[in-house]
Amino acid sequence: MTAQDVTTALPPSGDSSTVEALVRTLSGQASLGIFLSDPAGRTLYLNERLRRIAGLPVTATPGECWRNALAPEDHDPICSEWSGATSAERSFSREFRFRRSDGSLRWVMAEAFPLRTGGGPSGGYVGIVRDITPRQLALDALHANEERYRTLAQQSPHAILVYADNVVLFINEAGARIFGLAAAHPIEGRALCDFFPKEFLHDLPLAETMPVPPVERQLVRPDGMVIDVELTAAPVMFDGHPAIQLLGTDITERKVIAGQLHRAKKMATVATLAGGIAHEFNNCLTAIMGFSDLALPSLVPDSRVHGHIQQVILASKRARDLVTQMLMAGRQADGAKQPLSLDILLKETLRVLKMTLPESISLREWIPGATNPVLADPTQIHELCLNLLARAQQVMTISGGVLEVRLDNVGIDASMTGHDLPLPPGQYVRLMISDTGEGIPPDVRTPNRYPLFALPPTGSSAGAGLGELQRIVSEHGGTLRATSTAGQGTTIEVYLPAMLQPHQTVAQEPSCKRATSLTEAKEFLAEHDKER
Repeated sequence: MTAQDVTTALPPSGDSSTVEALVRTLSGQASLGIFLSDPAGRTLYLNERLRRIAGLPVTATPGECWRNALAPEDHDPICSEWSGATSAERSFSREFRFRRSDGSLRWVMAEAFPLRTGGGPSGGYVGIVRDITPRQLALDALHANEERYRTLAQQSPHAILVYADNVVLFINEAGARIFGLAAAHPIEGRALCDFFPKEFLHDLPLAETMPVPPVERQLVRPDGMVIDVELTAAPVMFDGHPAIQLLGTDITERKVIAGQLHRAKKMATVATLAGGIAHEFNNCLTAIMGFSDLALPSLVPDSRVHGHIQQVILASKRARDLVTQMLMAGRQADGAKQPLSLDILLKETLRVLKMTLPESISLREWIPGATNPVLADPTQIHELCLNLLARAQQVMTISGGVLEVRLDNVGIDASMTGHDLPLPPGQYVRLMISDTGEGIPPDVRTPNRYPLFALPPTGSSAGAGLGELQRIVSEHGGTLRATSTAGQGTTIEVYLPAMLQPHQTVAQEPSCKRATSLTEAKEFLAEHDKER
């Protein structure tokens, strides 16, 4: 059957009843709302479907119009638009809402067209109204979901990046911060290659149905900082188009902590091994010192052999002090604090340091005698001493100089002139390490609490963790202070609270009593260092 003009299919013009029946049938059975109006826009007819959509009563009333059912918010703009269309005899097309008698809202799409016979003026309007409420509700839900997504994405601490065809469609604030992108400049809409190297986003595992493990990538940010990022990618629909969503997590700090934990485990293993070796070596020293003491009385005091045996005993005592420190370190797997003689630990540390010092650096020691014991973690204090000595050595590697180390007991009183240390009054053991390096010029000093550490050479590992050193000293109840003068060097002071016996006093203690208390402290240390 071929299509033909509607007018040829209609009955002759004289048979108006058939045409009227056709129009009524179509109007009554249509799934769309239909209305007729005169040339001025006054409604002449509404079909049943439009009455149900608008919530109008079934019984017709004089002057009834579909505009009576408009929602109050849409009434004035829609009536104005409808009047303008009828005045200009043009088509009308708008979306608006009906508020029905039960209070519900229905979204509709209304279209109306002028009725013309030949080229004459409009004889009125015929309009159709479609109920688009389900579509509008779906769009509202979609917009609400998109708004929730954007809100969650902006509040997420992880970097969220959406891109398609090598173009950035969305990035949250955390992403701009983690990737080091300037938030003041537009990012969305620009090419990925403007911000990321090709290898960073190359060959990402896309999780479509089954979850895939994330990948780790390293990124050099625009500010030069290198970060480690964990990336997870998944295909998404963004604004109705396929895209890729990238979730990034900065794992730089996590990897640093993991590295520190790994090194700590290795150190614990080494400490355990050192403790075992020191224990066996201590057994050998016991035999050497014991038989040397037995052989000494049987020798002529002024003989060469007598002097040799004395040297053996002296060297054995130094070895015993070293074994004491090794045993202390061997028991530090749990990080426990114990009484510690800093003079013994420092002397052994300096004895090792002398073997590595270049000829251009001279070492001056000022350790007059035994100092008060301190309650400390030997491993951490040993690390502190090594780090500070290494820094002082490195700043003088090129030009040479003097490395001076002092250790003494000091008393701090709140009434002391020039006392500015954040410490309560009492007795402390003070370690001072000075170098004659270049120091720190005033223009590079930062306003931190302890800003005057000597700057180590680029790439040096000795300068790492200065905040960690301050934390170690603070956890032991002490403090750390540094002073530096450009061209004259840097002095670092470490204050640790001393352990005093209950009968000790600070003011003018006789030397014999102080010697007795020190002996008791050393006996306590020796007792602590016996075989576990």
